[in-house]
Amino acid sequence: MPAFGEQELAGFATRVLEAIGLRADDAALTARCLVEADLRGMPGHGVLRLIQYADSIAVGDVRAAPEVRLLRRGATAALVDAGGGYGYAPTMLACDVAAELAADAGVAAVGVRDSHHFGMAGLYAERLAERDLVAIVMTNAQPVMAPPGIASPLIGNNPLAVGVPRPAPNPPLVLDMAMSQTALGRIRLAAAEGRPIPESWALDEEGRPTTDAARALAAGLLAPTGGHKGLALALMIDVLAGVLTGSPAGDRADAHGHASGGVGHLVIALRTDLFVDRDAFDAALEDLLAGVRSHGTAQAPVVLPGDPEWASRRRIGRDGIPISDELAARLEALAERLGVAPLARR
Repeated sequence: MPAFGEQELAGFATRVLEAIGLRADDAALTARCLVEADLRGMPGHGVLRLIQYADSIAVGDVRAAPEVRLLRRGATAALVDAGGGYGYAPTMLACDVAAELAADAGVAAVGVRDSHHFGMAGLYAERLAERDLVAIVMTNAQPVMAPPGIASPLIGNNPLAVGVPRPAPNPPLVLDMAMSQTALGRIRLAAAEGRPIPESWALDEEGRPTTDAARALAAGLLAPTGGHKGLALALMIDVLAGVLTGSPAGDRADAHGHASGGVGHLVIALRTDLFVDRDAFDAALEDLLAGVRSHGTAQAPVVLPGDPEWASRRRIGRDGIPISDELAARLEALAERLGVAPLARR
């Protein structure tokens, strides 16, 4: 499997995104987020998405260069209009506004409406955690999830991310989880590479568990984690990120369609000294994490939220980002179609 350097892959993604109509700054930001997902071992949100983005923009389902506006701003809340484009730049703006408001008020909530796919929710939570803020980030999406036995999608695989700052040199504590057994992006990647999937990941057109990634994509049915609990959490995120922000929700939501915008996002930021002073917060957090880790062994270490992603970033950053031969060929075909320079392998 070929490996690509971080900068080479980001440069390629930027070229593709500019060629399909994104403004230069938006293209660079989006490319960076895609590559960061690959670095963190989340290829379903990585450069694989370039193919989907190019197709969605080409048919007019997503606006390449929308007007992103701050619609309203109060003492503790604000609303960003994504204008029907992708959610990267609007959500980064929401993070920046939330940080500014929380610096004064201690807590802030910023909604993003009429948006589309925004990649890894954890990247935004991490951005705020690096600014010494506790962050909660969520988005809704088109229905793709159902319990076994149900042959139609009920609710979106709506992810939740929580970021918590830690004293240096520790990286932030970052939870990033979807409400299904796995993210649809992983099934999409498996289908692109012709690989089977675990039976617990998805359902077929009759609501039965399947190992066929292509059938799972055709059915659009992911299995929820924890059964009814995963569905219930996803429903509440649909309310908070979709209904609350004035964005499409339920069967009207679509993270890759509706030119005027198909989903919403919600960013919440809290200062760590909101209830106790920062030193007390840091001490209590590190005591909690040390206590949890102390129960692990060399054979069975305790894995904290974000540990796999940080380990992946160190390893892949050193060795290069692996791209399957099949996906590399599809990306090269996309580059040729758009008339941009192809990938340069490490």
